Amino acid sequence: MSNSILSVKSLKKRFGGLEAVNVDSFELYEGEITSLIGPNGAGKTTFFDLITRFQSADSGSIFLNEKNVTKLNSYKLARLGMVRTFQLTRVFDRMSVYENMKFAGSSIKNEGFLKSLIQTKTLKQQEDHLNVKIDETLKLLNLIEMKDSYARELSGGQKKLLELGRSLMKNPKILLLDEPLAGVNPKLSEELLEIILNLNSQGINILMVEHNIDAVMKISKRVVVMAEGKIISDGKPDFVRSDQKVIEAYLGSSDD
Repeated sequence: MSNSILSVKSLKKRFGGLEAVNVDSFELYEGEITSLIGPNGAGKTTFFDLITRFQSADSGSIFLNEKNVTKLNSYKLARLGMVRTFQLTRVFDRMSVYENMKFAGSSIKNEGFLKSLIQTKTLKQQEDHLNVKIDETLKLLNLIEMKDSYARELSGGQKKLLELGRSLMKNPKILLLDEPLAGVNPKLSEELLEIILNLNSQGINILMVEHNIDAVMKISKRVVVMAEGKIISDGKPDFVRSDQKVIEAYLGSSDD
């Protein structure tokens, strides 16, 4: 399809005798919130790691906007607009919320001293623009009141929001969220879902791994199900919910 922005072909990964991922084909389409679900050990996070190049696949190809990115480093993928979060939050506890955001949004270049002096006005403009973006993002995430607090003072759910904010500072076109609701209280979960919907409405394409099936079915346009490293179902939430292969993957077959 012409609106495919991320394409995966014949992606495989083994750990010894365990086949962790064996995905023949996967497409992410423009404008979607797509959720990736499956029982524990299905290979979801490994699949995330492979397509974002935090792990190397044994074989297969990855295309971003029709460009082959199979061998690119993860930071180069981020520069191309594909950014991810993690199951376990990765923030700098000894830095303030503002400093975490500024670090994520900064574009540091190794300029010469003379050139730096000449560009002082431009650098000041960039700094002002960065500060505006930080404030706008923190307001979106309801973290503006915590701007000057150390990250270690945040709750687990707030750290999830901060990690999401750091990702947004990269201006992603594709945002991969690895269990964004894990360990988050119900009230904050609802806020996170609204934020995700809002981001998608602003043109950010979302691929999300999540165990909260009710949340997945509530906001996803499309649901992809993995089991034993393979995709076993792919479609709209109502279709996937009633797919016998999905039911058996979660509950086991009658023979089991």
